[in-house]
Amino acid sequence: MITQEEYDRLLKLFGMLSSSSDGEVLNAIGAISRILNAHGLAWGDIVLPRKLMPTRVDIVDSLGGGDDANAPKALGAASPKEMIQALMASPNVSTDTRRDLRDYARAMTAGRLTPSIRADIQALYNYAILSGRQV
Repeated sequence: MITQEEYDRLLKLFGMLSSSSDGEVLNAIGAISRILNAHGLAWGDIVLPRKLMPTRVDIVDSLGGGDDANAPKALGAASPKEMIQALMASPNVSTDTRRDLRDYARAMTAGRLTPSIRADIQALYNYAILSGRQV
């Protein structure tokens, strides 16, 4: 969870995005990305208005229950941590890929979840979990 100090810093950094100095804007973008990556978030997680985000029908859906509690979450609904857990539990994932996933999990724990790692996790999740193919 983001601390109040980090939240306040994000607000200040977002204000810097309207600067006339290109260098200041680029530095603010980098600082925002580092804070988001440290918490496993992406720009879309905070920039899109709530009305564009999917809504849940009832509390059972939000708790992962319902008719098919074992069904995988949609790509946009699963966090990187949930995707890694599903991949590690899947029989569709090879030993080599599991090793890479453990590296990704360590990077995420250390606050080093980069957009590249996030994209790799999402691609693996989409391929192995949602499509049911071997990776």
